[in-house]
Amino acid sequence: MDDYRFQMGHDAGNLALVLDNLTDVLRLLGQHKVYCRVEKGLRAGEPPLDIVELTRLLEATKDLVKDSLLRLKSQ
Repeated sequence: MDDYRFQMGHDAGNLALVLDNLTDVLRLLGQHKVYCRVEKGLRAGEPPLDIVELTRLLEATKDLVKDSLLRLKSQ
C-alpha cells in the first residue's frame, strides 16, 4: 500500500490498491465459476446465478474505480 501511495499519491494510491484487490477477487471468483456449476435443470453446467451476479457487480465496481483513478490522475 505504501508503494502505491508513494508512486501515485495518497488518494490515487488507495484507489490503485482497491483496483488490485478487485482484480484478485475477480480472478478467484473466475476459478470458482469453473468448478462450481449447476448440476440439474435448464442451467446445467453453468455457474450459479449468485456467482454470475457477483461477477457482474464486481466488474462494474472495478470500472467505477478505474474511472475515478483516471480522473484523479488527470488533475
